[in-house]
Amino acid sequence: MADSGEGKSIQKITASLTPMMQQYLELKEKYQGTLLFYRMGDFYEMFFEDAELASRILGITLTSRDKQAENPIPMCGVPYHAAENYISKLLEAGHKVAICEQVEDPKKAKGLVKREVVRVLTPGLVTSDENLEAKNSNYLAAIFPDKKRDSFGLSYLDITTAEFKVTELTSADELIDELARISPKELLVPDNISDWFKKNSGKIVNCYVNYIDDDY
Repeated sequence: MADSGEGKSIQKITASLTPMMQQYLELKEKYQGTLLFYRMGDFYEMFFEDAELASRILGITLTSRDKQAENPIPMCGVPYHAAENYISKLLEAGHKVAICEQVEDPKKAKGLVKREVVRVLTPGLVTSDENLEAKNSNYLAAIFPDKKRDSFGLSYLDITTAEFKVTELTSADELIDELARISPKELLVPDNISDWFKKNSGKIVNCYVNYIDDDY
């Protein structure tokens, strides 16, 4: 299971923020649960908890913005031309990545450069060759329990090969064993069994779990 990360809470940062950092936080609020790659010139930058988590996974230097401030902001960055390799590592570790680009020419911008998230990548919905492990399947899986949770429907899809399978498991143990066997990159789990699943999913590793509304 992916590590949610630890670090300074954004809400606890008391230093006054620049317009750029305010823009970053507004985008981060819209794309919660992702690691936000925020384009600044020739780099994608990450801040706060994203920076602390990404620096550990990627093995890159963690530095800080406004080092002389009372509460310097943790940050790290990767070159945009090499970003695919870094994104691949984050996806393999079970994390979701949002790509934020500059959507206007900085030379023509009046004030702050406009930025927007243009892609959101999750471990089970990767199609670019740079982000795929050649020898492994790239399954997006979903489970559906019956009301008594004594049997489960399981479907899984590899969107790169169009392989699609559906099966029924007659016990929770069978479900967990099958998930461990197919090792999905991303798993959709109904909210109404989220607590149960968290307690019973120890065998499932390197999988991004997406809890969805029961009526989805």
